[in-house]
This record gives sequence, C-alpha cells and structure tokens, in this order.
Amino acid sequence: MPSALTTGGSFPPTLSSSEQENLVQTIKDWSIAHGLAVRPPPSVAGSDPEGILAISAPVTLFPSPFPKTCFAEARAIQKAYNELYANISRDEEFLASLVQE
Repeated sequence: MPSALTTGGSFPPTLSSSEQENLVQTIKDWSIAHGLAVRPPPSVAGSDPEGILAISAPVTLFPSPFPKTCFAEARAIQKAYNELYANISRDEEFLASLVQE
C-alpha cells in the first residue's frame, strides 16, 4: 500500500455517496462516448432485437497500486517480449501444431 507521501493523501480517497455516484456516472458516460463498451449478455439485456444495447466495459474507480520496481522490470523486458510475441505470431507451423487435435 502506498504511503500518504507518495499519493498526496489517503489511497483510495474517501468519497461521499454523492461524490461516488457522480464519479461512477462520469466514468460510464466517458466510457460509452469513447467506445469503451461491450454488449451485455442476454440475461442482462433482456430483449434487444436490434442489437443496439451496450454498457460500459468494466473499469476500476481507483487503480491498484503497482510497485515501481516491478513496472521498471516490465519495461526493461518489453522489447524482447514484443519480439518473441511477433515471432511466434509469424510461425504458422508452430501455431498450427498447437491447435491440432
């Protein structure tokens, strides 16, 4: 858990009920306006014959703290990981062997 010195206060911040409702509505509005949306399953959407119903994708109000050292390690290996991922995606024979029965 980060200290108050690194976050400028308590984390996550304490919100009143109305502040939390306002934040949630703002995030939902932003998500829909910027395409961060998913179609809900039929059990949630009910009858949607036009297929136009969408809801904002799940998000978090306050991101989980992540250790700076772990972030630095991830950045240090990112280029090698990207090259590995790209090379695997181009190896059709290898990929085919993974999905064959």
